[in-house]
Amino acid sequence: MSMVVVALSLLLSMAAGVFTVDLGRIAWDRGRAQTAADAAALAAAAESGPYGHDQPSEQARIFAEANGARLVDCLCERGATAMQVKVSVGATSAEARAVLDPSLLRPASTAVDVGGLDPRLAEAVRRLLEAAHGDVRLVSGYRSAGEQAALWEQALNRYGSAEVADNWVAPPGASMHERGLAVDLGGDLPLAGSRAARLHLPLWRPLANEPWHFELVGSRG
Repeated sequence: MSMVVVALSLLLSMAAGVFTVDLGRIAWDRGRAQTAADAAALAAAAESGPYGHDQPSEQARIFAEANGARLVDCLCERGATAMQVKVSVGATSAEARAVLDPSLLRPASTAVDVGGLDPRLAEAVRRLLEAAHGDVRLVSGYRSAGEQAALWEQALNRYGSAEVADNWVAPPGASMHERGLAVDLGGDLPLAGSRAARLHLPLWRPLANEPWHFELVGSRG
């Protein structure tokens, strides 16, 4: 009799252990699924906003998978302010809803100060920045003689030599910025170069040590 009791106790103990493991796994999957659902819904809402690219369902899928889940359903109409998604992790599923309030968002400024630039360069810069969707920005455009002189003095003080300073800043009267034929860009510079080439913009980078410096094609001819 005691042998039977021991055997039953052992089986019950093993069953309880398996049950505990299963409960733990279910709880873990449920937490992962909810996290993924929340992320997917928020991503879809943001993508439908003024700064997105109008692909809410695709963004929901990307964020669901990035969190270890599969996107099951997405009520993600383009341009809508509310997004609802359902994801699954194993046998567990979760849903989430995200609502975008447009009144809380201020429109991004698309103004670019290209004053003083050659009209051909100004138009090329505008087109490049528009195509880069905010990943490239204008850092410096036209400079007056006084502004160039101030930059030159700073370079002299920093490097202590006109010869070395000239590697980074042109002396007053010698800068293409003063003629409105050059700009310095910031952000994703490889993207700036590739977009300029793809759009056949009249921009080139003549200075190997300054990848941010773009000039109007033919300006040095």
